[in-house]
Amino acid sequence: MTKDKTSGPTEHPMTARVGKRLVTIREELGRFQGEHAWSQARVAQRTGLTQNIIHRMENGKGGQIENWLKVMALYEKEGYNLNWILSENNSLVSKLQLTEATQDAGACVRAELLKKLDQYNEVHIRELAELRALLLNGKLNW
Repeated sequence: MTKDKTSGPTEHPMTARVGKRLVTIREELGRFQGEHAWSQARVAQRTGLTQNIIHRMENGKGGQIENWLKVMALYEKEGYNLNWILSENNSLVSKLQLTEATQDAGACVRAELLKKLDQYNEVHIRELAELRALLLNGKLNW
C-alpha cells in the first residue's frame, strides 16, 4: 500500500484486484444462500474481524496479512479456489476448487469420449477401406 500525502492510503493494484474478487465471491454466495447471510457484517462476524476491515479489504485499501488469511480461509471452506482469488491473470483458473470426485468424474467422461471416438474411427476407417477397395477394383462407376 502506498501513501498519498494528501488523502492517506491509496489502493495497491494487487489488493484492489484481490478485493474485487472477494466482493465477487461474497455477492455470489449471497445470491445462492441469501444476501443477509453474506453481508460484509456477516463475513466480519464469521472471521472475527470488523465490518470496517472487510470493507477496506474489498475496496483495495490493504490490511494485515492475518486478516486476509482469515477471509480467504472462509471462502476456501465454501469451495472457492485461492489460486483464482490471488492469480494476476485468473482467466484459466477455476473459481471453484476441484474435488477428487469432480476430477474423477472428469476422467470418466474423458475416457468415455475417447472410447466413443475410437469406435467412430474404426467404423469410418472400415468404410474408407471398403470404398478404396471398390475404387481400386473398378467396381465403382461414375
